[in-house]
Formats: sequence, structure tokens, C-alpha cells
Amino acid sequence: MLPANERTPLPSLLIVEDEFLIANDLRRILTKGGYQIDGIAGSVEEAKGQIASKRPDIVLLDIFLDGHETGIDLAHRLNKQAIPFVFLSANLTDGLLEEAKVTQPFGFLTKPFREKDVLSTLEIARYRYAHSEESKLRQQQSIQIAVNNASINMQDREQFCLAIADQINRFVPFSFFTLQIGLPEESSFYWLMLKKNADNTFSKISLITLLQDEADESFLKKLDQEAPDQLSEKTGVFSGETFNQLCQSYVTARAYRDKFNVRSLALFPISLKRNAVTTITLSSTLTDGFSAKDYQTVDLICPQIALTLDNLLAYQELDTRRQIKAIELAVANAFRSEASMSAILVLVAQAINELLPVDLLALYRINGLQTSGADILSTVQKIKGRFEPLDSQSLPLYSTISPSSWEAALVGMQACLMKPTLHVGLQFTQQATDNVVGELYRKELGLQSFIYVPISNGEQPVASLILASKAHYAFTYKDLYTLQDISQHMSLALENVLAFERIRMLSERLEQEKTYLVEEIKTSHNFGEIIGHSPTMQVVFTNISQVAPTDATVLILGETGTGKELVARAVHNLSSRKKRDIIKINCAALPAQLIESELFGHERGSFTGATEKRIGKFELASGGTLFLDEIGELPLELQAKILRAIQEKEIERIGGRGPIRIDARIIAATNRNLQQEVAEGRFRSDLYYRLNVFPIVVPPLRNRTDDIQPLALHFLRRISKKLGKPLTGIANDTLHQLLTYSWPGNIRELEHVLERAAILARSAILELAEPLQSALQTDLSMGTSPRVEHVQPIDETMREAILAALTKAGGRIRGRGGAAELLNLKPTTLEARMKKLRILLRR
Repeated sequence: MLPANERTPLPSLLIVEDEFLIANDLRRILTKGGYQIDGIAGSVEEAKGQIASKRPDIVLLDIFLDGHETGIDLAHRLNKQAIPFVFLSANLTDGLLEEAKVTQPFGFLTKPFREKDVLSTLEIARYRYAHSEESKLRQQQSIQIAVNNASINMQDREQFCLAIADQINRFVPFSFFTLQIGLPEESSFYWLMLKKNADNTFSKISLITLLQDEADESFLKKLDQEAPDQLSEKTGVFSGETFNQLCQSYVTARAYRDKFNVRSLALFPISLKRNAVTTITLSSTLTDGFSAKDYQTVDLICPQIALTLDNLLAYQELDTRRQIKAIELAVANAFRSEASMSAILVLVAQAINELLPVDLLALYRINGLQTSGADILSTVQKIKGRFEPLDSQSLPLYSTISPSSWEAALVGMQACLMKPTLHVGLQFTQQATDNVVGELYRKELGLQSFIYVPISNGEQPVASLILASKAHYAFTYKDLYTLQDISQHMSLALENVLAFERIRMLSERLEQEKTYLVEEIKTSHNFGEIIGHSPTMQVVFTNISQVAPTDATVLILGETGTGKELVARAVHNLSSRKKRDIIKINCAALPAQLIESELFGHERGSFTGATEKRIGKFELASGGTLFLDEIGELPLELQAKILRAIQEKEIERIGGRGPIRIDARIIAATNRNLQQEVAEGRFRSDLYYRLNVFPIVVPPLRNRTDDIQPLALHFLRRISKKLGKPLTGIANDTLHQLLTYSWPGNIRELEHVLERAAILARSAILELAEPLQSALQTDLSMGTSPRVEHVQPIDETMREAILAALTKAGGRIRGRGGAAELLNLKPTTLEARMKKLRILLRR
């Protein structure tokens, strides 16, 4: 309360009057009455300029002013700016009075003025203005209270929007209400649009429905992460030309106009405590749907809306965390239930469905953790609100897919399930056609959206969780991130279940293999995977035991199929380098131009196609063992480099800038006669002597008949497990054939013969499908019976064979492709026989 000796300061005034004498007289009266005069304006334009530079408290305004704008035109502008004014007039007709009332003046003064009338009119205007401001405050308070009461107990965004829209509609009518919340830190975007119906109720309109004619699929799939445009940066009322300009720049404004015939917008920013871009949009189908007063009315309650929305988002965040914790607990309890995988997934699906409604949930096992192809994918489906196990074989279209195609499609899914993936809308429809399984589920179950979330044990994925829905855009990236959090807690529980399953499988396998254990123990010498107890193999085992502890280079010789690689592994496994891998390279399997890169590596850009740096096998085997298989096939130009690497223990990459020290033990193997290769110039003698430090000759199977039966029984057990057939023994006749056959293909041929017989076997006792025959016998049995009427002496037959070989070799005896090589004879032996048979070469 002011002291009695202090007076309340009077408001400042602006006089808008084009007659100078009247304006000057008013200034004298008002100055004498204690008012402050901001200035005198003679026209509307002059008045606008003075108001823009300094806002007056009250304006005295002449209705009739010179110029194209009158006092009534200025009165409308003052009303929008909430500046009180009093009209000045000389002749006030009824029509003019009605037109003036529309502008809501705070009084009228009739010319000529009396001092008493001027001061009393201003006092009344001041009183009316003060009470109108108080009325506005009361209205603001009532709106804020109504909004607060409507939203104070709201715990759902949609309910909150419905309540806010209902309260705003009572004061500012609109056609559409939109709330959008962008959370950049969470990469999420929320949108809710309400359409007002004829009975003042509201119905939802999805953002996809609004924008489906305005954007492509790649644009629509990002709407859960970010706003479709930056319309939220705009504030104020937009109508007429300003609205048209807005439509040209912003896709959502254009969609409002084209889809729902909107003609004006009012955009209100909502300032939240967190980093968010939040906007309320009111839309109207009327061209002048919103006034400045309407905007001020809604703008008054925006702080209250922001406070309620902050509380709502905080509550929802806490509720989501609570739901996630509840899901994690439910998932852990489900995996502890010791039930089948399908029963466990039913419980998991019910828990996840509380937070994220789904129509199907599946678990795909990775890296051979399944017992069979059918166990790779376990699936449950929602039927009438309840989850039940789903058998893919029960789907109608499953009968049109071959079992092999189905198994291949299941295995082919692993690549796309190894990383978190979201497939929604058309994107999933296109992706599903690439896989038989996805296409089957899409067609038969009507699924339109999928989420893949890998479940990892450390860095190694062990399974993938698959969620699906029949809605086109059922999931968002926020859902994907939530499921990734859940999957971290699921991994440990799943690993325990899979561990128990592996234990059960191993127990069953151990029981099945119990009958074979005694026989395995009886094997006198078993170097790694080598089976044999014949005298010739005892020599091999002794050689392996002697050379393995050293770092000496080993050369393994023997026919094809005798198991040279197994001998190399046995040497490595008994050496001090067994903690490191044995690196193998087949010198005959790669083109000559690639072997050098494989052996020594290359630098990036060293040749065409070298797009990245490559470590060679020598460098990779450093500290371990390098096994050079089929060393006799190595091109001459590379033999010198191999020799240097072995001798100097250093290599140089292709395109490299210097030598690299290596420490790799060399084991080489070949089925060729390297001495003969050296004699004929196809193999370097210095490399041969460098490799031939400690030769080990692996005997052919025909020279170790004592090992045929143990080998056959070993292969029989392995093939029985592989094919799932209970093969317990070998028929006596079959065993006799195995023992008397010459085995040109050695152990490899023995294994393949037994596998073919096992595939065709109809009983537990193995019998050969057909008698064993040599290649010559096979050729004779397939053709006509040989004619025996004409038999010529052996020398004549030999003479014809030598002449044919010389003709084919072009008269050459030695060298690659020579007659000696074609006849599989030494050149000196062939020359001796030619001399005996008097075969002369023509020069």
C-alpha cells in the first residue's frame, strides 16, 4: 500500500489527431491533469511509427483521419496489441457507432472537449482497462486449473493428449490437434494427431497415414527416430499467404493441407527440462482459424502443459525400466524352469508381450548348438491372446518345400541374424522373399514386421531372438535397443540351458560309445588320429617319436591316400610347438601366380587386386609348424624362394620393403619320387636336400594288411554315427575281400568303400554292395569279353607298347611327357629294353 503523501503515477498517452489546434488543446488539458504525453500523430502511419518506438499506455484516437486508413483501422490494430484507446469524434452517426463498437474502445469523447469531460472519460477508461486485465487473469487461472485437473493423474501420453485437446477446444476451437516430442539423445520421435469429430470427441490419425502420399519407404522408416521436417522450429499463427509459404517448405504442413483441407495453423513450442523438441500444433479448416488472442490464450497454458509432460515422461521412463526389470526376472525364471525350449519361449513371449505386443517369438540357435535341423528354430505364436508352440511342418505351404531346401534356408538365415536388425513395412516384405523361411511365415501367418536381436556369450553369438508382428510398422529402433538390453540378461540364462543340453547330449553319446571304448584302449600305438599296429607302422611311430621333439625339417613320402597329413599332425602334436597351430598349404591346389602370395604374403597395392595387406603362411606359422603338402607340385620359380625361407629363416612380402624374420618348423609331404624329379630337372636338388633332413616313408595299405581290420572297424564306427545307422560289425566275406584287395587308393579308398556300403546297408552287419575289383577288371567287366583266339609273345606286346609311347612322345624318352614317363619306367630301363628289342630312334 502506497503512503498517503505518494500518488500513483498516471499512464502515458499518445494523441492521434490530424487537427493541430484540437490536438494541442488536448495536450494542454492532459498535461495540466498530470498525464504524460508521449507525442502527437497526425495520421495512422505516423501513429504506427510512434507506437513501434514506444508503447503508450492509452491512445486518444480520432475516428476521422486523413489518409487511406481511418481511426477505426488503427483501432483494430490497437485491439490486437492489447493497447486501450478512446475515440475522438465530432459527428458520430449510428452506423459509425456500430462500426466503432466492434473495435471494443474504452470510451468516446465528443468535440469540442471540456476539461472535466476529458479527465473523467480517461478515469473511466483506466478503470475499465484495469478490470478487463483482472478478468483476463481470472480466465487464465481458470484455463490453467482446468488443464491441471485434467492432466494431473495422467500416466499415458495418449490420455494426456485427449485431456489437453478437450480443454483447449473449450476456449479455442480447432479441427486437428497434434503433439510431437523429439528426443535426439534417445534417437526417438513421438507423434500423436487427433481429429475432432462432430460430437466433439477425438479420433487418432497415424503419422504414416498423414504422410503416405508425401514420402517414400526409406523416409517413412525413419519416423520413429526423427521428425519428418523442422516445422517444430516455427511458432505463431499461419494463415493465408504465410500458410501457403509454410506448405512449400514443410512436408507435414503440406500434408495437412492436401489430405485434410487445413487452411491455418497455430504452432506452440513446449519447453521441457530435458533435451527435447516438443510442439503442439492446432489446425483449422478455416482460413482465419486462429487470432492473436487465441494464440495468447493457448500460450498461457503451455508452461503448465510442459510441467505435466515432464512428469509424464519421467513416469513413463521409470515405468519402462520397471517393466524391463520385470521382463528380465520373468525370462530368468523361465529358463530355470527345466522345461522344454518351446515351453520356455511361451513364458518369455508372455513377459515381453507386456511391454512390446508381438504375434510371434522365435529363438534361432547358432554355431551348431542344435541337435538336429529341426532344433535350429524354436517358435511360439499368439493365438487368441495366448502363446502356443508352433510347428513349421503344420503350415500348409511347408509341404511344397523340400526338406533339403528347408534345412538350407534355416542355415542361410544365420548371416542376417548375427547383427541387430529391424525389418518393417515394405522393407520386410522385400527381405522375406530372399529366404524360404521368411516368405513362408509372411504368407501363412500374415507377419509384416520383424526384429532380430543376437544373444551373445561374451563376444560369440550363441543364438538370436526373433520377434514378429502382423502390423506393418509395429516396431521402432527404440524397441530394438530395449530388446538388446533384455538380451544381455538372457544370454547367461540361455547359456546355462544350452550347457545342460550339451551335457545331456554328451551323456547319451557316451553311453552309445561305451561299447567301443575297450577296443580303443587296446590299440597299442595311437599317435593322434593314426591307427595301426603292423611292423611297418611301428617303424613310422618310432620315427615320429624320435624327430618330433626336435625342430628338424621332415619330409613325408608315400602314395596318395596313405595319411601323410596325419603323420604331419602327429609330429606337430608331439613337439614343443603344439600350443601353436599347424598351418597347412596345398601346393597343388593353388595356381602358380597365387602360391607366392599365399606363402609370403603381400602389401597393399603391390599388384592389381591387392586391396589390402595380407599375411603369408610362413609368417602366420612363425612359432608353430608349416605343412607344405604336395611339395613336388611346386613351380621351379618358387622353389628358390622356399629354399631361402627355410635356409635363412626370413621372408619378404610381395611389395615389401625388407625381410621378415620367421621361426616356423617345416614339414613337407609328396607322393612323387623327388629323386627322379631332381634327375629330370623338375625339382631343385638343393631344396630336396634341405627338405630331406629326416624322411618318413608312410607304407601303402597293401603292405600293412594287419591294419586293415582295425582301420575298417574305426571307419565303421565313425560312419555309423554320421549316418545314424546302428552298424555293429563286418561280414566275414566282406572282411576277406578287404584283406585280399590291393587298395591302389590306400586308406582313403578303404574309407569310401565302407561309406558306400554303409549307405546301402540294410542290416547291422556290413556287407559290400559289390565285389572289389581292380581298374583293369572293372574295364573288362564293363566291355565285351576279351578275345583269346590270338595270343602274341610278351616281347612283341612290349615292343608295340614302347613304339606307341615313343610315337605319342614325339620320339622323346626323357623329360616330362616322355616315353619313359608314359610307360612308368626309368629312362635307363626303357633304353635297355629298347636295345634288347632292337628299337632304334630315327634322327
